[in-house]
Amino acid sequence: MKSARALRLLIYLLFSAALAQAAPLLAPAPGQEPGEVKLNADVLTLDVPSDSYRAQGSVRLVQDGVSLLADSVIYRRLSGDALAEGKILLLKDGDSLKGERLSLNLLSQQGELANGELFIKQSNFRVHGKVVEKTGDDNYRIENGSFTTCDGDKPSWRFEASRVDITLDEFATARDAKFYVGDVPLFYTPYLIYPVKRERQSGLMLPKFGHSSKKGLYLDQPYYWVINASQDATFDLDLESRRGVGVGGDFRYLRPRGSEGHLQWYGIYDRQAEKFRGELNQKHLELLSPETTLASDIHLIADRAYYKDYGELSGDYNRQLLESTASFDRRWQRYGLTGEARYTQDLLASNNDATLQRLPALSFTAAGEKIGPVFFSMDSGFVDFQRGQGTVGERLELHPRLSYYAKPAAPLDLSVYGGYRERFYDAHGADANRGLQQIGEADAGGILSLPLERVYDGRLRHLLIPSLEYDFVEQKRQQRIAFFDYDDQVLGQSMAKWSLANVVTEKFASEAGPAEYRDLLYLKLSQGYQISGTRRELLALVDPGHRFTDLKLEGTVNPLKGVSVGFDSRYNPVDGNFSTGNLGVEVKGEGANMAHLGYRYSRGELEYLEGRVVFPIARQFTASVLGRYSIDRGAFLESRYALEYKHQCWSVIAAFSDRPGTPNAPGNISNSGNREFTLNFSLAGLGALGPMRAF
Repeated sequence: MKSARALRLLIYLLFSAALAQAAPLLAPAPGQEPGEVKLNADVLTLDVPSDSYRAQGSVRLVQDGVSLLADSVIYRRLSGDALAEGKILLLKDGDSLKGERLSLNLLSQQGELANGELFIKQSNFRVHGKVVEKTGDDNYRIENGSFTTCDGDKPSWRFEASRVDITLDEFATARDAKFYVGDVPLFYTPYLIYPVKRERQSGLMLPKFGHSSKKGLYLDQPYYWVINASQDATFDLDLESRRGVGVGGDFRYLRPRGSEGHLQWYGIYDRQAEKFRGELNQKHLELLSPETTLASDIHLIADRAYYKDYGELSGDYNRQLLESTASFDRRWQRYGLTGEARYTQDLLASNNDATLQRLPALSFTAAGEKIGPVFFSMDSGFVDFQRGQGTVGERLELHPRLSYYAKPAAPLDLSVYGGYRERFYDAHGADANRGLQQIGEADAGGILSLPLERVYDGRLRHLLIPSLEYDFVEQKRQQRIAFFDYDDQVLGQSMAKWSLANVVTEKFASEAGPAEYRDLLYLKLSQGYQISGTRRELLALVDPGHRFTDLKLEGTVNPLKGVSVGFDSRYNPVDGNFSTGNLGVEVKGEGANMAHLGYRYSRGELEYLEGRVVFPIARQFTASVLGRYSIDRGAFLESRYALEYKHQCWSVIAAFSDRPGTPNAPGNISNSGNREFTLNFSLAGLGALGPMRAF
């Protein structure tokens, strides 16, 4: 509802800035100290009997960044009447106001402007009214008015009303309001009321139209509500021909010291499933002090298959877990205390009885306290594991460590550490070994690195870091220890590793300010050798018969500004096969133009391609294509095609997406695919939410 802002600025510029600039010249208001006034005209006269001032011919009045141009200006001091006529032009901060005849009584602050036209640069708003009246301190009336954000004498769209009555900071009412596209009226309402605020504006936003195989024909109509300077909300009415009527909301708020929150919800009685379905998402961050933070991140859904039918993004409709957390964090200079309660929903299981919950998890960290030549640190944690079925209990972990850092010979860097990890358990349940259990393992290790640096031509820096690393964890029998997660199965091992890292940075001189730096290349090659013990690889299968780990290569390349290539892969030197491989290439152009291609491979698990490209196909047309293709399945996982036509003051986006179905997973009532077509309109200057500020 930016029209209210446009009308407000019109009133402000017209009555508060334009002739108010002339008033100090002729009769300064009590208590005011106006800036210097410059007045030029072909003829300046003073009529003593009537105590009136007249400026005629190319009148130009300038004060405090405001310029007023007119053919003539008359001010009658006794009555307080002011009159400007002929080619009136007011300029301020890029905004402009035009009119034919401007009259105002500076005592009553009432008057009118004939054939007024206002241009607001920031929002490109253009407002026109045949008669603009100031009827009171905060009351205005516009006869036969219109507004648009389009350029030209014949705008692509505009709103027109026979009369608009405005009370600033309250409401504006429009009579006989019509919306035009070109010269074609699309809708009419005899009466329209909307808030007139000085900041963000409440009101209806543009609707979203579409059709999908899951929803049928649907219409989503949002309404934006400005509650106050630090709170706002958006409400949605979602009409779906196949499933029913849904309602949703999105509430945002800011609090002092950077605290903030967000509450989002949606609900619908699904006629196909014959039950209520919905979700609730809540986030809050409370900064009690610079050292103390409270946070919550809650996600709840009415049924386990909700995202299969109502999720729109790939991260939602194929979601496997849903987690909710409430946490606190307290930091000191060298110590930190955190606590978290985490509830997990397993969306692939038939129910949540066997899903392990951490209610709560506490941790205390002491970092880098120097004791003589060494540093003392300790990681400690306590977790209470709960669930409906299966082993439950508590785990307490203490892990003190001593570290030593030295430079045995420049430029060598050496760091060594030694510690002991102690765990205590109190497990319950039919399969648990009752009573208090305890186990501890010693660990130690060190890193020796040789940073080598060279600068070429004063602008190119090459950093080469070869390093050797050794890690040792004591091997102990753990069969009788409770198993809640992988932290309960500490792998004893003796492992040696080597790595070679390269970083190439270029310096770019800047005439306007300090020099800029960009990393052109990061490349790291590494491998390990298992001297004894066992090892675990989360991304690849482990062959216990071979001591060498996979050869790992990772890096990023930024050859040009806007071009980025990232990759990492693992190569098994024993069988000569790649275990994993990931590659991402991204090119960013002007505006929204971009291209992205990604490849992911894990031997025996998955292999797929994903790509997205946004590109112009004509001066006002932009196309975008998104696709995710499973090479191991030989089928597309998702595809989306969109075409946007962007005019100077409006745009329309037509999009089609196709998500093929997959076999039903346990607990899902529906896992069929979805085909969807959407059509979205936008009018420049309308529907923007705008920023908030804290109390």
